[in-house]
Amino acid sequence: MSKIGYHTAASGVMAYQMALDVTANNMANVNTNGFKASRPSFADLLYTERNNENEETQFGHGVKVQKTDMMFEQSTLRSTNRELDFAALDEGFFAVLTPEGNVNYTKDGAFYISRQDEASPWELVNEFGAYVLDYEGNRIQVPFIEGTENDIDATALYNMVGIYTFENPYGLDQIGNNYFQANASSGPAAANTDAGKKQYYLEASSTNVANEMSKVIEFQRAFQLNINMVKTHDQLENIVNNLRN
Repeated sequence: MSKIGYHTAASGVMAYQMALDVTANNMANVNTNGFKASRPSFADLLYTERNNENEETQFGHGVKVQKTDMMFEQSTLRSTNRELDFAALDEGFFAVLTPEGNVNYTKDGAFYISRQDEASPWELVNEFGAYVLDYEGNRIQVPFIEGTENDIDATALYNMVGIYTFENPYGLDQIGNNYFQANASSGPAAANTDAGKKQYYLEASSTNVANEMSKVIEFQRAFQLNINMVKTHDQLENIVNNLRN
């Protein structure tokens, strides 16, 4: 007995499991600053031809998740009234130098100030201790209003925080901790003084809960239907084997 139906349905089970995983990750990051939701794209698999009473009939062999696309639409900007909070608008990113010495890019602009010791200057960092970079790729020393040691010069700081753009941001690699990494597909990062940014704001997650919930229902039903197809094909095969015996 042919197992085409079995393998076709099994491919659907695996594809929709992956789609549910993508949707679950989107939902989990509904409150992650600057998070960009992903969307799974499906593609059909190989087709073969069979001779059916002198007519050629095509048989498909299932489905797969072809790729996942990041949704880079501008998310809602949330006012915080905090001079260390920034939002990189549209397809702009902040550049950060990690403690391991890697330059990564992020949409999360919730920054803090830190210094190594009392003799060191205060520098702008993110929650993971990575240094925020300016337009020249240098670590930012936090400017204070002249004559004070605690009042940050918000305007000067705004001018220092660098914004970087990519020829193809959709090609960036997501590597965790709200970080993106440049690769051959995205092209190198370029400092862009014309790219927009807003101080006293944070960019919210692009996850749309209503849309994601509808996807959960859609993918779960498709997953269950394919499970039932696998069970049905298995039952039919058992019937045929019993008849042969």
